[in-house]
Amino acid sequence: MSESTKKAIKESMKKLLTERSIDKITVRDITNDCGISRNTFYYHFADIPSLVDEILRDRVDQLIKSYPSIETLERGVEMGIRFIGENRAIALHLYGSTQRYVYERYLMAGCRHLAEGFLGFAIPPEKLTNGDREAMIDFYKCLIFGFIIDWCESGMDPDYMQTVNRLMELRRSFTELLTTYEGE
Repeated sequence: MSESTKKAIKESMKKLLTERSIDKITVRDITNDCGISRNTFYYHFADIPSLVDEILRDRVDQLIKSYPSIETLERGVEMGIRFIGENRAIALHLYGSTQRYVYERYLMAGCRHLAEGFLGFAIPPEKLTNGDREAMIDFYKCLIFGFIIDWCESGMDPDYMQTVNRLMELRRSFTELLTTYEGE
C-alpha cells in the first residue's frame, strides 16, 4: 500500500507539473489530486522539493538504464534532448521555477552519464589515466549540459539538433584545421 501511495503522489505531482510551475503547486493541490491526507503526503516526503528530487532521480536512473553507451557526442546530446523532451511541459515548468537548481542538479547527473557513455565508447579505458578520463568526462558533461540548457532557454525548439549537428561539424573542421596548423 505504501509504495502505491508514494507512486500516486509522484504521478499526481508529474500531472500537476504538466499544467503549471512548481512554484504554483501546493501540498494541498497534490493531496486533493490523489485523494490522500496531508499527513500521508508528509509521511512519504518532507516537502515538494524532496518529491521533485525523487522524481528527477528516478528519471536519471531510467536514462542510465536506457542508454548504456553513446557512439557519438551528437548522439549523447540527442539522447539528452529526447529524454527531456518526452516530458517537455514538466521540464519547462521546472526550468522556469525557483526550484531550477533541483532540475539542473539532475540534468548534470544525466549529462555525466551521457559523457561517460560516449567516452567509454570512443576511447578504450587503457588509453587514458583515471585522472585524464575524469577530466574528459567533466569536459563532455559540461558540453552536453550547455547544449541542453541552451535548448531549454530557447523554449525547447524541435529543430535544435540541427544546430547541434552544425556545431559538431564546425568543431571537427576546426580540430582538423588546428592539427594542420600545428603540423606546419
